[in-house]
Amino acid sequence: MKEKSIDSINVVPFIDIMLVLLTIVLATATFIKTGAIPVELPVVSHSEGAIESVIIDISEDGIFYFDTTPRALPEIREILLKTSRSAPITVRADRRAAIQPFAELMSLLKECGFEKIDLQTEVSG
Repeated sequence: MKEKSIDSINVVPFIDIMLVLLTIVLATATFIKTGAIPVELPVVSHSEGAIESVIIDISEDGIFYFDTTPRALPEIREILLKTSRSAPITVRADRRAAIQPFAELMSLLKECGFEKIDLQTEVSG
């Protein structure tokens, strides 16, 4: 029996497979991009409260305010040492304030080990 030589390959099945794979990739990428996959989060009986941002204000005169109460830098240091290091810190400095109080506060925050520090600004407009 003589074997027949293969002169051509039927590529239609390969094209079908590639189109199916392309459809799967595009559908998955769309779900990942938009986050449209519905998820029901698990329910637990006990949860730690959300960590609130600590707000420190610096007035035009260079006075520090911790939670709207005027405080000296050593007082703020004592409060920060009792605060969780994962708590985000928001610094609100007056635009006309000298840079020295801001630099001192940033140095204190770094010394205390805080890494989530935000400088609140306004968008000009």
